[in-house]
Amino acid sequence: MKNKIISRAIVFFTVALFVSCNEEGEFKLFSNENTIVGIQPFGEIAQSEVDSVKAAVKEYYDFEVVVYDHIPLPENAYTEIRYPRYRADTLVEWLSQHVPDTVDMLLGLTNQDISITKYEDAARTDVKDPEWQYTDFGIFGLGRVGGNACVVSSNRLHRKVGNEMFIKRLTRISCHEVGHVLGLSHCPESNCLMNDANEKISTIDNSSGELCASCWDEIH
Repeated sequence: MKNKIISRAIVFFTVALFVSCNEEGEFKLFSNENTIVGIQPFGEIAQSEVDSVKAAVKEYYDFEVVVYDHIPLPENAYTEIRYPRYRADTLVEWLSQHVPDTVDMLLGLTNQDISITKYEDAARTDVKDPEWQYTDFGIFGLGRVGGNACVVSSNRLHRKVGNEMFIKRLTRISCHEVGHVLGLSHCPESNCLMNDANEKISTIDNSSGELCASCWDEIH
């Protein structure tokens, strides 16, 4: 599968870096022969965006992908700590509790802004400095490592770019989050799909968009 995917010329649907943190979960292995990814669109996200993500996940991972009907965002995820947003960790938890029996993981898609609290360390006792910024920090997506759910927002991806780059950002981030669900943490390799972009969207735009050999070996 590795050689098959890397040899494909369609860079448009390849994946790259991510800006946000991830949540730790129980490690889980998936087989492309029977893995099914469900996509749950929230609210009024454009169907064209949903279709692009579906094609990207299917193309890159060689998984079967199913798309569900649009539903409202869970009310308990809404926050106005700094701005009207939806808490990404709450959305991931909601999705994890609503994974249909017929799929292995659920990817939530929204066009609303999403956020998390960023902490100084894994203990999550002290909010990262400056606290006013990181108590409710806007992100592109969040995935639970080894879990069964992730969420991606297209809200911030339109800025200062045309539609082609916007879709590239959206599909790369979506496939990055699926990588977390597959059990991958952030990778130190600068050009790897799973590298942490450290809050810089330019890293996403400029990346090569490939999993490194070590990450491929880990999930296969």
